[in-house]
Amino acid sequence: MEYKVRCGELTPRQLAAFEQSGYSEKFIRLLIERGIDSQEKAEKFFNFDPSQLHDPFLLKGMQETVSRLRDAINQKQRVLIIGDYDADGICATAILYKYLLTQRVKTSYFLPERDADGYGLNVDLVARLNEKFHPNLLITVDCGISCPEEIKFAQSLGIDCIVTDHHAIPEVTPNCICVDPKFKDQAYPFDDLCGAGVALKLVQAMEGLTVAQNYFDICAIATVADIVSLTDENRVIVHNGLKMLNQGTIPGITALARACNIRNEIKSGDISFRLGPKINASGRMGNAKRGLDVILEQDEERLDRVVKNLLYMNAKRQDLCTVIYDECVKVIEKNHLQNDCAIVVAKPEWESGVLGIVAVRLTEKYGKPCIVLGGKGEVYKGSGRSVPGINLVECITKSSEFLSTFGGHAMAAGMSLPVTNFEKFRERFQSVVTEAKASQPTESCRYYDFEIAPEELNQKFFQEVAMLEPTGCGNPAPVLMTVLRETRASSLPTHPAHTKFDNGQLKFIFFGGAVFNEILAAPCSKSVIFELQQNDGVHPQAVVKCVIPFAINDDEKALVLQRYLHDDLAVAPDQSMQAIISGLSVDRSVFIDYYKATLNLVNNNNFCQSPLKLFAKLVLPTKNLFQFVFCFAVFEQLGIYEVVRNRLQIHNERTTELNQSAIYNKIVNLNQTE
Repeated sequence: MEYKVRCGELTPRQLAAFEQSGYSEKFIRLLIERGIDSQEKAEKFFNFDPSQLHDPFLLKGMQETVSRLRDAINQKQRVLIIGDYDADGICATAILYKYLLTQRVKTSYFLPERDADGYGLNVDLVARLNEKFHPNLLITVDCGISCPEEIKFAQSLGIDCIVTDHHAIPEVTPNCICVDPKFKDQAYPFDDLCGAGVALKLVQAMEGLTVAQNYFDICAIATVADIVSLTDENRVIVHNGLKMLNQGTIPGITALARACNIRNEIKSGDISFRLGPKINASGRMGNAKRGLDVILEQDEERLDRVVKNLLYMNAKRQDLCTVIYDECVKVIEKNHLQNDCAIVVAKPEWESGVLGIVAVRLTEKYGKPCIVLGGKGEVYKGSGRSVPGINLVECITKSSEFLSTFGGHAMAAGMSLPVTNFEKFRERFQSVVTEAKASQPTESCRYYDFEIAPEELNQKFFQEVAMLEPTGCGNPAPVLMTVLRETRASSLPTHPAHTKFDNGQLKFIFFGGAVFNEILAAPCSKSVIFELQQNDGVHPQAVVKCVIPFAINDDEKALVLQRYLHDDLAVAPDQSMQAIISGLSVDRSVFIDYYKATLNLVNNNNFCQSPLKLFAKLVLPTKNLFQFVFCFAVFEQLGIYEVVRNRLQIHNERTTELNQSAIYNKIVNLNQTE
């Protein structure tokens, strides 16, 4: 994977546009990258006055929705809200439910269980809900636009229906009042509201902006968690909603933040990576009501139980994701699926509720579209994620003859299919992706904004960058590159796979980066590409995306080779490393030779440290350091070598073929293609 710089040098005209601003050149580059190329646009970007919200009546169907809802209020009709089971659907339900309670309407809500009820509506569900709640009016939030038959069935039962949604508009929509910012034939100027944002606009239409502002806090959670664009009115909602959350307007979120060790103010990044996943976990693990409880509940004792339950479900979700991800990697590499244009894997035991997260991780690892399927019985359910340039839902649509259901957008989609159709679907989908890549070649590189010298990472720059908050989709946190030399890195005590280090001005955290500790400590220069997160202008923190070492001597090159063999490097090997790789032998006799030498050393000295330090004890001139690192990695992956508490154990009783190692096959394949 190659990293490229995104922002070019500024022209005199660009600098002149900000000459009265007092901004640093680096900060101006970040603004221009976001399309803010004038002082006037900057002033609007940094203006968070709620009056900037658009007129809700510009949304198609809003006037009819208000009229019908006012009738329900005046006639004291029974209203049923049906939401989705993710954070957005939960928050949208909370907004509309809380508002209708202020109108003294007899209101009920329903959040589906992922496995039992599926996404959105279905006929059986509508029938059950009618028996239970006997609603006069059904309102969907964050779902429903793709459910014309289900809405028709509800209407046949005498239920009036209103659909509020934000998903893409299908060819056929429900024959009822529908509000969705994605409709093309409407005057509304912004189409990227989340489901809770649409619910908020309904409250604004009913009662005006002053009342709608009372729900900014709930809507902010959904807007960030659902990864819609943090631009336009979403930016205003999230900024003001975060201020409310930090004033304690939702006791459950305050308690959840405390349980997540958020000690400073809640930022958009906290919702993205800490609070949002906990709320989402409730729906993924089968009980979305817990996510709703954390927003609606006021009793401190009950909230304590709700928060503990969310933490438990999230931990369970994390463990499940890790297990399934590891199993996916084994399946992929055992069957060499990483060489396919798109990866499609399935296993009946995999829990469908977490497969979207697994697909994200696989797409990041392999840099190509990935679909992961699982479930119980005769039907697979699952999710897919794509890469820039490949429209996932279009590719799935062209393969849909083998699917039962599907939906989504360019970068993410969900689907179900009979287990018996799996191989046919995989073959067709891969063929379609191959055609898509041929017609529109994709760029596999990643980007950072620009290089910054260590001394430029100072308080003034941090304070300027803090002005970009809230950051996220559409307004990303800056990704920068700086060059460091010797850095003392240490693994996190509670999460030893992660590591941390600093450069005096900035604290870095590198998730999964403990394997780079030796490289970080080496006296060679290394480029560190990082995202500047959790920045209040005073206590900035950087999340490392990639470390690119400039290895000079053999020891440093051996450290880099280790990380390359284990797929830890996010960049392709340079010419020096390519020469080392092409010189590696895959001959079985060579592996036996190095195995015997290592066995003899360990037996005689009972000694083990890292492969490099172990090699230093092999004082045989015929031995090659890079070949030793390669052999060590293969034997370790095969379970013949095992490092326990920094000591090497050799399992003599284990025998296996070298081609059972993905590391071995990786070098074989590379050297065969040269």
